[in-house]
Amino acid sequence: MKSTIDKHPDRPAIESGLARRVALRKLGKRFGVSIDALHRHKKKLLRDAPEMFLAVQARDWKVKPEELEALRLETSEGWLANVRADLGKVLFYRDCCIADNDHQAAAQWTGHARKYFEMIGHAAEQLKAHSFNIQNNFYNSPDYWLIQNAILAALANHPAARIDVLRALEGVSNGVAPPMITASPVLDHEAAA
Repeated sequence: MKSTIDKHPDRPAIESGLARRVALRKLGKRFGVSIDALHRHKKKLLRDAPEMFLAVQARDWKVKPEELEALRLETSEGWLANVRADLGKVLFYRDCCIADNDHQAAAQWTGHARKYFEMIGHAAEQLKAHSFNIQNNFYNSPDYWLIQNAILAALANHPAARIDVLRALEGVSNGVAPPMITASPVLDHEAAA
């Protein structure tokens, strides 16, 4: 069954008004259709033909749809890069607390990291409808951090070996993130003694 607007002789003008976000009350009065019919038709268009809304917006802004999509991707990638960098810093500080056996501070930093993971999860839910490339990185996975914590705990009584293992773990990140934990000259001196 076709809607009132599908049969309406001014359908293109109505759809153009919907895409330009003209008030439903104004469109209803001008074309003699109900606000409910306009709302249903707008929802249907957003579901079935979202590109029409983007095209009208781009035409109004004198921007091509391809340029609009490129801007959207660039903005989202920049936001994700900032979140990733901030998360790396939080995890770095958490690792420093683990190395110093300050478990209370490490737990607080872990809570901050959890909030970042939740934020990334919510963003992924919103982007689910769009196509994007996912790159799994073991360095950023919770399993990596559990393994690292177990290794560091096992090496607590072996400072020389611990420093070598920490340097090896830093190499896992391929220089993308700051060093997880740096060995201080005092530890090197104590390890040599």
